[in-house]
Amino acid sequence: MTHKGTVTLKTERLILRRFVAEDADAMFRNWVNDADVTKYLTWQPHGSIDLTRKISLSDISKYDNLSHYQWAIVLKTLNEPIGGINVVKIDETCKCFDVAYRIGKAWWHQGFASEALSAVIKFLFEQVGANRIAATHDTRNPNSGKVMLKCGMSYEGTLRQSGYNNQGIYDAACYAILAEDYFSGKQAGFSFSIGDISIDCRNPDLTRDFYHALTGWEKRVMYGCPALIAENGLVILFMQCDFDYIPPVWPEEPGKQQKQMHFNFQVSDLPTTVEEAIKLGATKAIAQYGGDHFVTMFDPEGHPFCLCRK
Repeated sequence: MTHKGTVTLKTERLILRRFVAEDADAMFRNWVNDADVTKYLTWQPHGSIDLTRKISLSDISKYDNLSHYQWAIVLKTLNEPIGGINVVKIDETCKCFDVAYRIGKAWWHQGFASEALSAVIKFLFEQVGANRIAATHDTRNPNSGKVMLKCGMSYEGTLRQSGYNNQGIYDAACYAILAEDYFSGKQAGFSFSIGDISIDCRNPDLTRDFYHALTGWEKRVMYGCPALIAENGLVILFMQCDFDYIPPVWPEEPGKQQKQMHFNFQVSDLPTTVEEAIKLGATKAIAQYGGDHFVTMFDPEGHPFCLCRK
């Protein structure tokens, strides 16, 4: 490997650069003093700008070491840091890097974490010579795992009760990507396959259990979420919303929450399956457009799905 140190990286919306002393105010304002951001981290909210300045200066002093990688995630339109990403561990023998990241709450769910992580993965593989890049998250924080999956990392398993953070002892979900996977995908121009389907829910357990009863698919807990394994191996995750869940309206109405996904299930006995689904908690939509071919239903949380005649 050839260590480069924390060099500046640029993406469409971000600049990843070294922290400087003048960043302390933005750090304190944007994430390091926010208990929601530090909920699953190992350090408490700073509580005082003086602590932020002290820690920041300590970290800045490490940049002379070319194997120290710690970037400020700077939003171009704001021109100040909104988070950070760093290498927390390096195994020189197997060329393995463990990375971690955090983003201010105002910028969650906008793709900034995955944009930053993708840039770091590219840099470590293409310029430093990494062979493996890994990351972990508390299974109670599944959104972090979605970032890793989006960046091409694969879920490798969960180490039970293997870490400790502000929520206490936790199960660590582990993800990684290898150089051979990264470069084979790069040479092909693209390389991907569907890993899972994620469905936002007010009550993930209730929704998962409804579809389990309806389909008989295997119930699991994966990535810290209630899940089903379909007969073809497809993973379906039922994820707790971190926003106010609003059921979709169907048929569509202007200005109302529109449906964004639905299942089409092929069944051999349509009338009987409709009756069974209703017993399990589904409701039959008033508007029907399928004739004898399919019936539109709503699951217990309001997601539309169709039962289709084979």
